[in-house]
Amino acid sequence: MVLDYRYQYLNSVRSAFSTLASPVYYLANLPSEISNWTDSNIVSRGELLDENQELKDQVMILKAQNQRLVGLESDNARLRSLLESSRKLRGKRLIAELIQVNSNNYAQEIMINKGTSDGVFIGQSVVDSDGVMGQVIAVSNFSSRVILLTDPKHAIPVKNNRNGIRAIARGNGLNLNLMHLPSTIDIKQGDLLLSSGLGEKFPDGYPVAKVVSVIKRTDQPYLEVIAEPTANINTANHVLLLWNQTTQDMERLNESE
Repeated sequence: MVLDYRYQYLNSVRSAFSTLASPVYYLANLPSEISNWTDSNIVSRGELLDENQELKDQVMILKAQNQRLVGLESDNARLRSLLESSRKLRGKRLIAELIQVNSNNYAQEIMINKGTSDGVFIGQSVVDSDGVMGQVIAVSNFSSRVILLTDPKHAIPVKNNRNGIRAIARGNGLNLNLMHLPSTIDIKQGDLLLSSGLGEKFPDGYPVAKVVSVIKRTDQPYLEVIAEPTANINTANHVLLLWNQTTQDMERLNESE
């Protein structure tokens, strides 16, 4: 011991024993290492199920958000089309949003979010990007009720874009019937009907309907003509309120007085 202390004769022996004993130290520490690894890397089945459900919920939320984006893209496309159409019309115009729909065989009406506070008035014409939709029949401060072309109580003067023949188109709950057209008159399936401007309720020359059926009966003096509205009666979310030039001139005159 004295010689080893003074001259380190046994250093090589100690090093050899330490090398031989290291596997024993490793084996002795192995359970603790395995336990630590298990705690940090192995997740319980319950935790996995919870995480899986959370991910499923997130996927559902993202899908719902994506569907909303699709809907917004469609709404934006319709609004762009409506704005493009409004540039072709003369006079003041205002975009309104549908807030209620009342549709059955006896009444075809919608409610919009514009009223007297926006200058809306009874009898005002309502259109969308593809054609005439109807006219205002009741107003309040912040909303208005609109009767649609297809309502059985509604009628509109029209003219055939192909030959200028005039007629009255009345709603039948689904489409339009052209009233009292003689069986000898020139009208065909596919003819486009425009607003004639008579009565000054609707803008002249705006699309109203397209003829889809012409029936001639030998025992009847009149044709049975059915036309389908060009406006998106059942799908529109926004409409366009129109002011004709005469109405605007009267408003200016009232304001000046």
